[in-house]
Amino acid sequence: MSRVSEASTVNAIKYSTNRSRRKLEDLQLKGSNLKRVQKPSDDPVGNMDILSIRSRNIDGKQYLRNASVAKAQLTFTESAIEELTELVTKAKELAIGQASNIFDPSVRKGIAQEVRQLRNQALSIANRRLGNKYIFGGYKTLEKPFDADGKYHGDNNQTKIEVGKDIYVPITFSGENVFYSEPNPTIESNMPELGERARVDIQNQVQQSALPEEQQEQEPIINRDPAASNPFQTEPEEIKGSLFKDLETLENGLLTDNHFMIQSLLPKLDETLDRLIQTRTSIGSTINKVEITEDNIDKNRVENETYRSKIEDADVAELFTDLTRQENVMNASYKASAQLLNNNLMKYIG
Repeated sequence: MSRVSEASTVNAIKYSTNRSRRKLEDLQLKGSNLKRVQKPSDDPVGNMDILSIRSRNIDGKQYLRNASVAKAQLTFTESAIEELTELVTKAKELAIGQASNIFDPSVRKGIAQEVRQLRNQALSIANRRLGNKYIFGGYKTLEKPFDADGKYHGDNNQTKIEVGKDIYVPITFSGENVFYSEPNPTIESNMPELGERARVDIQNQVQQSALPEEQQEQEPIINRDPAASNPFQTEPEEIKGSLFKDLETLENGLLTDNHFMIQSLLPKLDETLDRLIQTRTSIGSTINKVEITEDNIDKNRVENETYRSKIEDADVAELFTDLTRQENVMNASYKASAQLLNNNLMKYIG
């Protein structure tokens, strides 16, 4: 029969008591923050999912901040385009009213002053900025895009911001696309046709070929293609119209009492209005896209939090049941340990 020493009994009691105390402390810690997973070893697979969800939630918060910036920028730009549309509509109304030749020149001079104010207002809108950044300069958001003459100094790029995973929306626009019309290729040539000249050269060649060889003049071979022989012919040039030029032309037509000039501006103003309406529509659809993205991010965040809660959060009823049970186990362990360690020599003498 093996002998159990007093030291072995003490070590067994210590081990059992420490294990019960660690379990109780772990349950108390879980009860303090209601988290089932306190460290990766509690649930390695679940811990990976928890970290992934936290990372996606952090990204979602940044996307929401980006979306807020994008909506503010786009709303501000849409307001500027709306104001510009009303301005062009007003200019068109004035042009339609003065397109006939029944008005007195003095009346048109007064309206010309109003058109000048409209042009100055359009230039102010073109150089509008949100904070310290111009909205119609493309990438050049810190430089004034239009000078006093209405010449554009920005670029044709758009600053974009990510409002969702791989979802980018523009927040700045090119002033050239807003205030300038599409280029129209034109060919300006005042040179006469060269057909008659070519026929004369051909007749001279026939007459020369009828003479003896020694009497024929040695002339260099010349390409008689009219397109190739015209040194004054130029390539088509792209001429871009702008809202500022149209308003200047309208003002000049009013000052010079030229109703033909005023009439010629009506199609250009219609084209400008169509371009502005199309731009406003594009901005509106972009704002809707940002709002839909925000809703999707919120939905994903709720779904992620629900899934994370199932993995990480503890079942309150089960947790406190286990906590009460472990406290009872701990108390029983203390009582048993006290009885075992309460032995003395007098107990064995009796």
